[in-house]
Amino acid sequence: MNKEHFLIELKLHLRQLSLVDQQAILTKYDDLFTEKMAQGLTEYQITKELDSPKEIAVAILNEFNLELVDAPKENNDWVEMTEKGNPHPYFEEKKSYQEPSSGFIRFFQVAGIICLNLFFMFWLIFSWAIGLFVGWVVSLSFIFSPILGAFSLMSLTTSYGFFQLFISLLLCGIGLIGLLIMTPFSKVSLKLLGVYTKWNIQVLRGERAL
Repeated sequence: MNKEHFLIELKLHLRQLSLVDQQAILTKYDDLFTEKMAQGLTEYQITKELDSPKEIAVAILNEFNLELVDAPKENNDWVEMTEKGNPHPYFEEKKSYQEPSSGFIRFFQVAGIICLNLFFMFWLIFSWAIGLFVGWVVSLSFIFSPILGAFSLMSLTTSYGFFQLFISLLLCGIGLIGLLIMTPFSKVSLKLLGVYTKWNIQVLRGERAL
């Protein structure tokens, strides 16, 4: 059962409450799913950790001094969904990936992800990191170049000193532009690295296919 199906079934069982109370409870569990997914859990794993929507609804209704009244099975758009099977194709459980039961398959998954990282992704990420490092060093060096230009002007009051100061100011402008480019570029790179790392962990745990 995914989050959408869980919340739909919970809403079904809470229909005796006011719309305001229903929305407050559904928002609470929607936030719970968001928090757990941020910790790396899948929707399927979260619903496994929680009680069933019916059990949760019974507990909540008891707090309101109400008893759960099952919905009529005919002439009603809301039909309870169970783990054994869903009554309508629209509510079929969408499981993007099932953990393989074969140790042979798991071995090749782990070996594949190790080979991919060792022989390809490591060098790609390493080259990418070197490029970012060089970009930051060059940008920062250009930004601080007017210091050297000012020192040259104090040492040499000739036209050559003014020329060096002009070049250093030009380089400073280029460095500032480089800094504006490198900042978002670095953030995107770190985000992509985080996504790729998370994918590797999920594959190694058997939660996703290679």
